[in-house]
Amino acid sequence: MKTIFDPLRYWVACLGGAVLMSTVNVTAVPTRLDTSPYISPNTSVPGNPPNQGEGTVKDWLQALVDAYNSVNDPDLPAVVAPPALSYSETASGVLSKTIDVSGYLYLTVHWGQGQTADHTQAWYLGGSLSSFTLTAPGPNGLSGYRLWNEVPRLPEAGATLLLLGVGLLATTGLARVKRR
Repeated sequence: MKTIFDPLRYWVACLGGAVLMSTVNVTAVPTRLDTSPYISPNTSVPGNPPNQGEGTVKDWLQALVDAYNSVNDPDLPAVVAPPALSYSETASGVLSKTIDVSGYLYLTVHWGQGQTADHTQAWYLGGSLSSFTLTAPGPNGLSGYRLWNEVPRLPEAGATLLLLGVGLLATTGLARVKRR
């Protein structure tokens, strides 16, 4: 029995494989970085930065990313300074707030005034979340947050694959019409 190469079936199979591969998520998000095992006593990284200066928080966040990368694969990208967005809360006592995190990799949050337990938190967002709800770890209200590493906005993978598939099907159909 002779096998005939069918371009239409080939491109449909390729498109199906691409759609399946586009749904694979390597790292679960959001991932909280300022908790064990990424802080002391398991590492040399302290649970909170010594102050809220931009450089200090960036270095603390990078140390958390390095600690994460030492025990996980794939590695998270390096933190890029300055933060892509800095926000200071003017209303006192805000204990919960939903924020837009579309297109950012990292989030750091500061709660209350001074050095209280768990006053600074850090998350890896992955760049694909649209919103995130901040919830106070205690009685202190939100002081502010920073979003780090802005991710360039790309067209949605599903729409791109759909357009590619339609184009390939049209090309295959045109080739068949010309052969007749």
